[in-house]
Amino acid sequence: MLEKQFIESGGYFEKCKIEDFFTIKGNPQLDKDDLRFSDNSSYPYFTRTVFNNGIYGYVDYYDDKHLIKGNSIAVGMMGMQFFYMAHDFYAGQFTKTAFPKFEGLNWRVALWFISWFNKSSKWYLGLLVRDFEKAFGETEIIVPRNSDGSLSLTYMESRIREMEESRIREMEAYLKVAGFENCELTEEEKKALMSFKTKRTKKFSIGALYDKEDIRNSSFDKKKDTRLKPDGIYNIPLVNAKNGDNGIMFYGHKDKFASIEMSIDIVQNGAVATGNVYPQPQKTGVLWDAYLIKAINRSDTRESLMFISSAIRKCIKKKFSYECKATWNRVSNEYIWLPVTSSGSIDYKFMETYIRAIEKQIIQRVKDWRAKEIKATMDIVKDDTESSSLKPLFGSKQYEIQEEDVSVMVADNIFIPYSVEIRLWDTKREDLFEGNLDLLLMYAIGPSARHKTESACKIALGIKETNLSAEAIKAFKSVHYIMFHYWKNSEATPFELTAPIRLVSKQNIPDGFLIRQEKDAKQYLLIEYNSEKPAELGEYDILKAQRRGSNRYIPFVCRVENIKVNKNDRQE
Repeated sequence: MLEKQFIESGGYFEKCKIEDFFTIKGNPQLDKDDLRFSDNSSYPYFTRTVFNNGIYGYVDYYDDKHLIKGNSIAVGMMGMQFFYMAHDFYAGQFTKTAFPKFEGLNWRVALWFISWFNKSSKWYLGLLVRDFEKAFGETEIIVPRNSDGSLSLTYMESRIREMEESRIREMEAYLKVAGFENCELTEEEKKALMSFKTKRTKKFSIGALYDKEDIRNSSFDKKKDTRLKPDGIYNIPLVNAKNGDNGIMFYGHKDKFASIEMSIDIVQNGAVATGNVYPQPQKTGVLWDAYLIKAINRSDTRESLMFISSAIRKCIKKKFSYECKATWNRVSNEYIWLPVTSSGSIDYKFMETYIRAIEKQIIQRVKDWRAKEIKATMDIVKDDTESSSLKPLFGSKQYEIQEEDVSVMVADNIFIPYSVEIRLWDTKREDLFEGNLDLLLMYAIGPSARHKTESACKIALGIKETNLSAEAIKAFKSVHYIMFHYWKNSEATPFELTAPIRLVSKQNIPDGFLIRQEKDAKQYLLIEYNSEKPAELGEYDILKAQRRGSNRYIPFVCRVENIKVNKNDRQE
């Protein structure tokens, strides 16, 4: 239907070369040994892995020379999988980045192109590294064009949305079968999530818990007895030196390959895949370069497999490589940390409860995202048919009238897309509206721009929404401090505001204000402070409020107490 409408409107499809739309360049590479990885760091470190969007971990700011511009598409030469990189990043060896030649690239448009790029992955893997850039640029893809010949970004986004709809319907069907229609956490699941970091753990030998299964296959012909896709006869998943796809590379003939259930797959060989670990709850066989292990004297569940396989991977992935293969003789002598009961025995029940809770949280996030997409669409339609004095803010909580004696919580973040985020988890709405909160505006900004902005003493911070929710406006008025930083405590100084924040249109910005985040801004926050008088907030750690994902560079409002260091923090 979408394609038909597109063509009827004058749109058409054209075969073009990738080089018409992208420039591919080698990345300035950094050795991971030269970097400091931390859960509190801000910059993605992109490598050859196909996991986690190609991100090996997060690092601190290193320098501008090696920093790679985001809103681009990166690829690792060994896995040859393409990933959209929303923000600036660093990269390791044998990686490259494709930069758009057109305006308007976003993650949905990127997914359109990535689907085409990945179609040629197997061919690219057969090329010499020195030949890749030329071959990539000359690869032909099909793109949609509007009647005037311009690239139809709108169709690309709509097509990706259509595919999302299809996947959501599939997910909903799966959730119904799997019993996840209701994602409300039980008390036991809430307790497991809250106690995870403090849960008592103990070290166990992998070889004492698991043993390698001797799976002997009858003689087989790989071409005749395996298929890339399963069917009624070729239905045994086969593990190999596979990076991604849960380690499954082929499907084997049911009469040619032995299989076992509830096992853990360990990849022992491969330039990229060595040390990968995958849970295999279904019947699974082995092709080459990997092996299956099973629990000794007990039976795993799907949840315990997921928990323990993750623990094993965390233990061995960085220890083994193509030069030092992850053989069972080596892996069996490694140790993993697992939760235990008060008696010191492995707490399998806790693992299962915890994994179940995590699954529910992830599924609920997808459902919430979907609900927000639907609501945003409905709001747009509504705005087209009737006027409204106060438009609902995308992503903000729409509160219902409550009884006076009921404490209403500001339980959802108020998010102004690509502008400012207001993070007031577990905050009473009445405290917000009565001005009882002591709030801080955190503004992450590069070192060169930070000093200019910090010393300005008067800035106008752009807000992209024309109308803000009452919650957002009240939050801004309760801001008493501002802090410019680069996710380093040593480069973060809080300043007390010298005047209440005001919200004005651009034409009403007074002289002397330095304008920031001007692109697409509809309104501006007028913020005044004295850069010569840092505020006394006591000991603080800005990394306590660290964020990841696409919004980590966006300024946000939080409580002052969110960054304060307390006694418990120092003990840890």
